[in-house]
Amino acid sequence: MKIDQAYRYIKRQIIDGVWVPDTAINVNEVSEHLNISRTPIHKAMTKLAEEGFLSVIPQVGVFVKRPDMEEVMERLLVCTNLDALMTEYAVKNLNDDELSQMYTILTKMDNLEISEEEYSSLNIEFHTIIYKAAKLPYTFTLANQLWDYLNYVGNPALLFSLDRRKQSQAEHWMIYYSLKERDAKLAKKLMEKHLTRIAESVSEKYQKMGIAQEVVNEV
Repeated sequence: MKIDQAYRYIKRQIIDGVWVPDTAINVNEVSEHLNISRTPIHKAMTKLAEEGFLSVIPQVGVFVKRPDMEEVMERLLVCTNLDALMTEYAVKNLNDDELSQMYTILTKMDNLEISEEEYSSLNIEFHTIIYKAAKLPYTFTLANQLWDYLNYVGNPALLFSLDRRKQSQAEHWMIYYSLKERDAKLAKKLMEKHLTRIAESVSEKYQKMGIAQEVVNEV
């Protein structure tokens, strides 16, 4: 569908950082680029505004929404609980092939020479295997929407620097072995701890941004 085409294109431009916060969306340019009419683009933007990616200002235009710290932290809180729930449910469903895939992914992630972007991509693959195994389709869809937003506000270079990466990998391996041992309670607890640490890293980032903005405002 043309609405989905416009939705995916605009969302990808935002998540990839091509369109930074406060960028005005030029509907005519999007229409020309995708070779579709303005109507599906407007509908796609309405959906993206509902998801928190865009801000609609009547009589002015549509802009890439600047992340709000309180909203980011609330989304992280929801994600932590949803992901922990899916991890718990995944324990009874993960098969040997999926566990083997996870092992291979983690082995690749142990390589300190891969870039932050490569690590981030492998990280998504690792977590996705777990969440799909939970067989909770509605929860999985909701969590994906939230993580798309958090990938937009996050920064692989910050979250997956070498120091943070070592800590993440230690946590990933513990999660993996708890899943392999079919310990649902431990797996859930480890995932909660892992994502809580990520939330704290993001919170630290936005607190620093807030301080920087206050300094700018005082100048």
